[in-house]
Amino acid sequence: MKTQNHHSRQNEVLVGFALLLLTVVGGTAWWTWQTTKPNSVKELTVSSPIEQPPVSTIPQTTVPVTKQQTNIPTTAQTLAPKVNTIAIQLQPQTYWLTVKGTQVHLAPQLVTVAKGASKELALKEALNHLLSSPKNHNFSTTIPAGTKLLDLQIAKTEIHVNLSSEFASGGGSTSMIYRVAQVLYTASSLDPKDKVFISIEGQLLDENYPLGGEGISLTEPLTRQQFAEDFSIL
Repeated sequence: MKTQNHHSRQNEVLVGFALLLLTVVGGTAWWTWQTTKPNSVKELTVSSPIEQPPVSTIPQTTVPVTKQQTNIPTTAQTLAPKVNTIAIQLQPQTYWLTVKGTQVHLAPQLVTVAKGASKELALKEALNHLLSSPKNHNFSTTIPAGTKLLDLQIAKTEIHVNLSSEFASGGGSTSMIYRVAQVLYTASSLDPKDKVFISIEGQLLDENYPLGGEGISLTEPLTRQQFAEDFSIL
């Protein structure tokens, strides 16, 4: 009887130990699962993006390119500097003579030249017009008939005018002064500060080569301001 009781107690101890062991092992497993669950969820969340409809199920449409879209400038075109292509309209003038009372005055008249014409071409047209007979009877000229423009060259602010030998023929001192003034003011009509050099058949008019029989001596280069002061022209 004592032996049976002893065995019964041993069985109860073994059962209690087994239950304790199961409790410890189960608790450990549960704790391990709880501590590792967030990482698993996080990994699952990162690796499993929100489901989206398959790309293949979305119909692809082609947007037609309109004329307005093709005219939209690119960034490079927007940043590129715009070039001004507007042709400059030069307005040279010819200078004729008009008499008011007993005084002679220089009278400017506009000359129309083509748009975009260079300064050299514009002045050539003005001088060629000056060397022809005046269209308006209210104006006159002291430039001898038959005078021709042989050449015109421009270097920065210098204008070189070469005339034919007729320019030096006939007339007195007043005629000589005003014919020079007509050429000087016409040649400098685009810029009154230009310096003008006048030659006859390639020979520069200066102190060593005076103009005409009256011996009008010129100091080259000629300027409007200096010429007006030297010869008191209006």
